[in-house]
Amino acid sequence: MFKLHRSAAALSLSLIVPASLLAACSAGESSEPKVDPGGTSGKIELRIAWWGSQDRHDRTLKVIDMYEQQHPNIKISPEFIAWDGYWDKLATQAAGKSLPDIIQQDYKYITEYVGRNLLVDLDPYVKSNTIDLSDADPLHTDGGKINNKLYAVNLGTNSLALAYDPAMFAEAGVPELKPGYTWDDLANTARQLKAKLGKDVYGMPNFNGMDPFKHLLREKGLWIYNEKGDGLGYPDDQVLVDYFKYFDTLLKDGIVPTPQVTQDIKGLEDELIVHKKSPLLFFNSNQVVALQKAANRPLKLTVLPSLEGGKAGHFLKPSQFFSITTHSKHPEEAAKFINYFTNDLQANEVLGAERGVPISSKVREHLGKSMGEGAKEMFDYIDLVQKYSREIDPPDPEGATKIEALFKRIQEAVNYGQLTPEQAAKQFREEGTKELKK
Repeated sequence: MFKLHRSAAALSLSLIVPASLLAACSAGESSEPKVDPGGTSGKIELRIAWWGSQDRHDRTLKVIDMYEQQHPNIKISPEFIAWDGYWDKLATQAAGKSLPDIIQQDYKYITEYVGRNLLVDLDPYVKSNTIDLSDADPLHTDGGKINNKLYAVNLGTNSLALAYDPAMFAEAGVPELKPGYTWDDLANTARQLKAKLGKDVYGMPNFNGMDPFKHLLREKGLWIYNEKGDGLGYPDDQVLVDYFKYFDTLLKDGIVPTPQVTQDIKGLEDELIVHKKSPLLFFNSNQVVALQKAANRPLKLTVLPSLEGGKAGHFLKPSQFFSITTHSKHPEEAAKFINYFTNDLQANEVLGAERGVPISSKVREHLGKSMGEGAKEMFDYIDLVQKYSREIDPPDPEGATKIEALFKRIQEAVNYGQLTPEQAAKQFREEGTKELKK
């Protein structure tokens, strides 16, 4: 149902955190590990921050405890928070020059953090083998490089995915979606599922957000931003009109849930698929471990819809990274912990590839012998999705965070019937262009 556009756009991208909040120390600011002068235990204290599900928190805390037992001179203080508040918290800490020693980092934020001298160049630690990347393919590590310097260690590879419940498909007597299926195939399948599974179950979620739209644009050989990052990269608003219409029709027909139904979903534990209220879920593939734990039953992964005659929309993405901040007084000890997190076999048994497919081939081989169904499904999916992927686009430009917030606001207005798809596409271009030109 979507028409193919042949024009293409490259991009340049980064993050959006207010510049006033990202004042930083010099990137060269480092020292030998020192005992915390304010402490009484005589231990070196490291602070580490991450976002994620409860499952991720539990796994990470256990690994921290294991590391502390092996290194009695180290005390690690965890700071974890939901994604929505994570970056605001880091921005506040950056303004006060009090960032944690280690922060979980995202692909779209690296450029800006490096530009503000907030991240340590990790190459010296790699060269000294403090962080051992000899077992990691450059395809897994290059995403953490800016200007050929490594600022972030990939914690796992992932890709956008559709999770589905094979038992619910079987109950409905509806064939499972096979890779290469189209957007129309997805809509038709969702209608069949809804018809067979009853009024309290939806055919699929209403995932008319920005990431699936980016996927569609890539299939059209387009991108959401232009090359300079000061405007939108797709020339015709009809592509966004058609995108919103696609989901709006399913919403009006009762195939996808209303926003009133989904407003209380705050995490994976609340998703409709967990409670058998929908057989499908759009998300990132590395979340399948936590999703299966929450659902307590087998779930599978498949690729997003293909555009007939279009390009590959998928790409392999570092799910998240660990970076050492220039505010750290103990970068050497921080590097040692990152190495442990990356390469230790027992630690990775606990982590269970929840953050994505590990970059170490030795870790992947080790986990392959005993990993659970969720991790195995994720490993298999990464092998599958490579066939439907092409090169990743550069990180988003400055202003991208505000563009994402704008898209979400307009998306919600369409879902609530406050804007038509035509009005929404026009408003997104007008406000988005204005914001990107700042």
